[in-house]
Amino acid sequence: MNDTEKHLRGNGSQIILKPSPLPQGTCHTRTSMKINPRMTQVNRKAIIRFMCGLALAGGLAMPVSQAYEANGAMLELIKILRDKGSITAQEYELLRNAALADAEKAGAETTAAAPGAEVNAAAKTLPRITTKGKLEFKDKEHKFRIGGRGQHDVTLVGNDGASDVGSSEQQFRRARIYLSGTSWQHWDWKLQFDLEDADDSGMSIEDAYIKYRGWKPASITIGQRKAPFSLNELTSSKYITFIERATPATLFTSESIGIGGRAPGITLARAGKNHTLAGGFYLMRQRGDAADSDTFTDSAGDRVAVELGTDSVSERKIDDGWGFTGRATWLPINQSTNRLVHLGAAFGFKHYANKTVNRFRVRPGVSEGARIVDSDTAIAANGFWGVGLEAASIWGPFAASAEYYHGDFDDIGNAGDTDMEGFYVQGSYFLTGESRRYKQGAFTSVKVKAPLGSGGWGAWEVGLRYSSTELGDGIGGDSGEVLTAALNWYVNNNMMFKLNYVKTLCDNGGLDTCDWGINAGDPEYLSFRTQVFF
Repeated sequence: MNDTEKHLRGNGSQIILKPSPLPQGTCHTRTSMKINPRMTQVNRKAIIRFMCGLALAGGLAMPVSQAYEANGAMLELIKILRDKGSITAQEYELLRNAALADAEKAGAETTAAAPGAEVNAAAKTLPRITTKGKLEFKDKEHKFRIGGRGQHDVTLVGNDGASDVGSSEQQFRRARIYLSGTSWQHWDWKLQFDLEDADDSGMSIEDAYIKYRGWKPASITIGQRKAPFSLNELTSSKYITFIERATPATLFTSESIGIGGRAPGITLARAGKNHTLAGGFYLMRQRGDAADSDTFTDSAGDRVAVELGTDSVSERKIDDGWGFTGRATWLPINQSTNRLVHLGAAFGFKHYANKTVNRFRVRPGVSEGARIVDSDTAIAANGFWGVGLEAASIWGPFAASAEYYHGDFDDIGNAGDTDMEGFYVQGSYFLTGESRRYKQGAFTSVKVKAPLGSGGWGAWEVGLRYSSTELGDGIGGDSGEVLTAALNWYVNNNMMFKLNYVKTLCDNGGLDTCDWGINAGDPEYLSFRTQVFF
């Protein structure tokens, strides 16, 4: 019993309210009233109006705003009782003060039970954690992300000739983990490690850089990252259509030649809605092997030893070489994220400070296949320049791309033709309706419409690629073509399986022009990859 009820009963008046269920859309209250004779003059209609309003308001037990509405009706009732002479002015004041005290008490209890402004403000300052396809921590000024990828390959080799063109094997192609972040809005950074790099035979540092985005003309990146050359190379291995990149793309961006791929240096880049511009200065990351000569004579006449078997964790000498690389892309058609046409061009120049170009060679789109073209030894050259032309398109579930590469060594000690060239053309189609995606001059991740386990069977994609690579007779004289067919199953946005059939085509006028020589035939490979990335 609240204070208001006590005062009403103390006056000898007894009001008993018995609300009946209210039909929807109506306001009716059945009452039983036993009233002091002094209340015979009370306006019954006014009391009924009060009780209807009180029933709709829900009483003092409702949220505070509704509680105050009901209390207003109570004040109106005791005012009517005072005006009709049922209660004295002194009793009216006592009842009025009691009703106001009840309302304040209900409001205080409601406010104490609900989160206050201070709690809400404190909650907004806590870091936000995201686990949808990534692990990211983010607050107002900083962002921190952990990601990685694992790629395991199984390759079967078939050969119609007598030469050794590789063996059937299984391997972890990549096992990478990276940390990246953003601080104070304009500063980005990334550290990426490969725990089992098939190329380096051990752990390697892939990316290690800091980027500043606060300067309007261009972002500035200092550290090791990919130099801007080749669409195929700049598309992450997580997102390429085939298990391996096209043969000529891998050759031109190899560490020995050095106009693309990962290298320490400084990069300036700018991106707009329909274009990208990037360029920079980079140091070489030369690696040698047992086929390289032991020493070379540099431009000063000194004998310089070639370091054999170094990897990307090892210290790099500044006199291994340096150079410039630049790339520009443009979207002449950009109707939407899945309807666009891409054009691009890139240029690279490398100066070899000691005139040493380590042996360069490349496999036919299979990580454990024999090299299809090979310079056989290191060569002595003063520099190398190369160009690349790009075209690509995404049109709904269909995507296509093509690139042409040409380059030449200058001031070379070897006799004969020293240029090299290559191209590839590829296309892919999603049978389940997804689309390739594109971001700032490169292909990026695919979003699966109906992942396995969420009411669908994932995304299915087929692809076909033809590539050609040729070395001048002064740098090996090898040439070969490769045909690759792909069937890809994207289980969800973070898991996929790839199956590639690779056929080498080396017969030219009755002679085998690939590096493995005459009568080696045209080997074929069947590769299967299991991939997880986040």
